[in-house]
Amino acid sequence: MRASMLFLSVCLVACGGSEGQKEDAEVVTSELVSLRIEPAEVTLQTDGELPGVIQFVAFATTDGGEEVETDMVSWAVSNLSAGDVDTAGRFESSVLNGGITTVTATHIGIEATATITVVYRQDLLLGELAAGVVEAFDASSAIAGDYPAVSYPHDGVTVPRNLNGLAFGWTPSADATVSRLRLQSGITDMRVYTESVEWFTTADVWATIAAANTEGLVKISIESGQWNGTSLSNVASGPGMEMTVNRLDARGSVLYWEPDPSAGGGMGAGSIMRIPFGSMEAEVFWSADDLGTSSSDGSNCMGCHSLSETNDQMIITHNGVNGQFSIVDISDPDNPQMERLKPGRATFHSASPDGRFLVGVNEGQATLYSLFDGGPVQTLNTDGLVSHPDWSPDGGSVLFARYTSEFGTDHDLEFETGEIIQLSWDGSSFGPPEILVPREADRNNFYPAYSPDGAYIVFNRSEPRTWVPPSGHTKENSTSSYAHPAAELWLMTREGTHLTRLDAANGEGDLQNSYPKWGPLPDDDVLWLAFSSKRTYAIDPSGGKPQVWVSAIDPALILEGEDPSSTAFWLPAQNTDTDNHASIWWSK
Repeated sequence: MRASMLFLSVCLVACGGSEGQKEDAEVVTSELVSLRIEPAEVTLQTDGELPGVIQFVAFATTDGGEEVETDMVSWAVSNLSAGDVDTAGRFESSVLNGGITTVTATHIGIEATATITVVYRQDLLLGELAAGVVEAFDASSAIAGDYPAVSYPHDGVTVPRNLNGLAFGWTPSADATVSRLRLQSGITDMRVYTESVEWFTTADVWATIAAANTEGLVKISIESGQWNGTSLSNVASGPGMEMTVNRLDARGSVLYWEPDPSAGGGMGAGSIMRIPFGSMEAEVFWSADDLGTSSSDGSNCMGCHSLSETNDQMIITHNGVNGQFSIVDISDPDNPQMERLKPGRATFHSASPDGRFLVGVNEGQATLYSLFDGGPVQTLNTDGLVSHPDWSPDGGSVLFARYTSEFGTDHDLEFETGEIIQLSWDGSSFGPPEILVPREADRNNFYPAYSPDGAYIVFNRSEPRTWVPPSGHTKENSTSSYAHPAAELWLMTREGTHLTRLDAANGEGDLQNSYPKWGPLPDDDVLWLAFSSKRTYAIDPSGGKPQVWVSAIDPALILEGEDPSSTAFWLPAQNTDTDNHASIWWSK
């Protein structure tokens, strides 16, 4: 390290000699060899109103071994979101969030650093609770046990920073009248006091927790006790859990099919609903009424829908399976408009990313249509019956589920013996089918979908169950692709390697985890995956109806042989009284 000259003292000699004449000033100098800062490490706290403050002092060591306090340094911080330091070394924290930052003192190329951890601590008292309950909990000695117990969300969940409406629900200890829910990270300590058994967060809460907290790990703990307004007794603490708040926002909207419950079940007419991510309210995006026809008789089911992002178009199939399809202009998300109804028929479909074509399947046959006029272009040779097409983001290939065994006349929707195949596309013709997941006895593979970067493929797999599907007839030992109770989520690379069951996302039991679709690619290493599932949303029980759930996927883990999924969370703003499925993530 380059040494520099430090002026330790200056001595001026009194005037002497002739009038107006002075002796030269005597300057004593020494070489500075190092700096240090006190304190070297400190933790400050802010409550959202008052900042944490600390005065730093710089000490210089000279070549003679002497250490002296010096103010001949410049000060800087590495993370302004945590706070700032002035020219005299006084640091004042932000009151908006916690954070970790490095303070640096510099003197002509020589530096010293100190570390500051700012902890954002906030006590949220809900309802009519008096402030004394805070001190009462702080002074208590809780007895650890099985209760209180957090029932939702589940341990290991990952949520985006901009998630509004995430609920916490718990069962308190016996006879408890008040609870304290605590969310702690390295820079946040948020404590919620309530007489209720649930609490709904906001995006502001997650922004506070996630700010400058790159790992995003949050520890959740719960305590409850008996509170009489002045004193607290019988305090118990339950099992803790962990969750991760992703440092970036999830983008876009989720579009899903919500059948009209008055139209007679899951295949009845209804609406395509839209939830902009972070919204607290689902909105009707498109319904049978937009065609000028009534939805009450269920004749205009539009559950099979897809998007052409390039053209700002939504393609919808009418009358359920094997129906005609329409093209809707969605360039204005608040006012979608019908472009045209086409005579061609397609149950499931997928648009090419360049906006030129649509691959649709009808009664097991795949056809290429023009998205400019809706007319057929060519028939695909898939060497068998296919369904569930999905075009790759780079436009170079299309996925299908290929099968040999179907049920009744709705075999685009209901089939067995499915295998996952891929056809290359050069812009004018398709290559021969390539088998990625081969057919197996007593297994069915279906609903494949490329990840937004095209590197991975998620799909469904089911194994034999005897059950009564929505169509009403019992299927003995079935692996049907339609609403199968044992449907699971699986992931693999685009080449068909590293086949992995998404254990955390699937949960436990027969939950009908179906129709997975990816969110837009964020600037991070987490991908969001939306799917339908019959698991119960503990805060507002759905009665076993399919709902849209979301899991965070870290695809890098699949290459290490690990489960890349996180525990799923219920997408806020849904109607829990309806069957919500066929979710598609839109970038707008």
